[in-house]
Amino acid sequence: MLPKELKRRYLAKAAPPLLLPPNLCALESRPFTPQDSQTLRTWLAEPGWPRGTMDIAMLEGYLVALLVWPVGISSGAWLPPIWAEKSGWRVPAKIASREAFDKFIELVVGLLRDLDSRLADSPAVFVPTLLPDERGRRWPRKTGVSWAHGFLRALQLSAQGLQGPSDTARSAVTSIARYGSFEVASTGAEFEVVVANLTSAVVTLVSERPSRGPLGALKDTSDSPNFASLAAARRLLRRRD
Repeated sequence: MLPKELKRRYLAKAAPPLLLPPNLCALESRPFTPQDSQTLRTWLAEPGWPRGTMDIAMLEGYLVALLVWPVGISSGAWLPPIWAEKSGWRVPAKIASREAFDKFIELVVGLLRDLDSRLADSPAVFVPTLLPDERGRRWPRKTGVSWAHGFLRALQLSAQGLQGPSDTARSAVTSIARYGSFEVASTGAEFEVVVANLTSAVVTLVSERPSRGPLGALKDTSDSPNFASLAAARRLLRRRD
């Protein structure tokens, strides 16, 4: 075999896999288990990620914001901020193999769907995951701060920023934003207040969301009182216009 032919075959074998943004509609939906949550949490805390990669608390806040404050962007735009990519689609070395990439996407989308399911329950069965920063930074963020930072990072993807559909929604986002510089112990009465306030703000935003962001249109909940009253209010507004 000629040396040129050997070189061509070697380069073909050594070529990195083509890792493209996923189509969420084409991904299999399966239960997101506590073991999946722990796997994702541990993975994000490992070394080797780009500086600024989200930990599990920040990721949850980020995904919740995408669900309750819908930002109409593709998976190629909302996934890269998770691993601190600020522009374009570039996959970090940590998940550059096909197997690692597929597993990571499966876990992130699994968490996204699990959060949406919990938020859609009536009443919502959502409690924010408030953990100290686990990435080993020199000045780690305190409990609750990472979650709020993740939420706010998602809002930055929207041209509307904090311009919400109502004063109530804007007030809820402001309530979350204040914890972006808030320090609280991981136990005790103060911690319980933070959990309650964040949960209340998220539930308020869920009641007004027009869609599920990356997951698309809302599920048919037309029989629920909240949906009926919201639909009636929207019809009234359209008549006034």
